[in-house]
Amino acid sequence: MKYFSETLNKYFDTEDACVKAEKDWEAAEAKKAEAKALVKKDSDEVNKAFGIRNEARRNYNDKVKEAYKIYKEKVLTARKEYEESIEEVRKAKDKAELEFDKKYREFDKNHPEGYRLILKDGDDVLTVNQEKKYNSELFEAFDKFFDSFFRW
Repeated sequence: MKYFSETLNKYFDTEDACVKAEKDWEAAEAKKAEAKALVKKDSDEVNKAFGIRNEARRNYNDKVKEAYKIYKEKVLTARKEYEESIEEVRKAKDKAELEFDKKYREFDKNHPEGYRLILKDGDDVLTVNQEKKYNSELFEAFDKFFDSFFRW
C-alpha cells in the first residue's frame, strides 16, 4: 500500500517515511520562516538607519546652502572693499604705465640708429638693446649680388 502526503503532494512506500518527510519539510519551513523573520528584522533596522542618514543629509545640505550664502556675501563684500582700497593706486599705476609707454615709443622713434638704454630705479633695472635699423632693400640687393656671383 502507498501513503500519500497532502502537504508534500507525494506518495511514499511506508507510513514512517511519509511522516518523516512531512516533519523534515515542516522543520525546513520553520527554518525558512525564522530566516525570513530575521531578514525582516534586520531590514527594518537598515531601513531605519537609511531614513536617519537621509535626514542628516538633508540637514547638512540645508546648512551648507545657508553657510554658502553667508560666505558668498562676505566674499563679495571683501572683494568690493579690496577693489575700492586699490582703485586710486591702480589708476595712478595705469596712468604711469601709459605715460612710460608713450615716452619710450617716442624715444624709440627719435633714435632709429639704435641705442642701448639702461633704466634704473632702486633695485629695479631694465636694459634695452635696440640694434641699428637698416634699410632691408639694401641688404636684399647685397644678397642678390653675392648669390649671382657664387651661383656659377
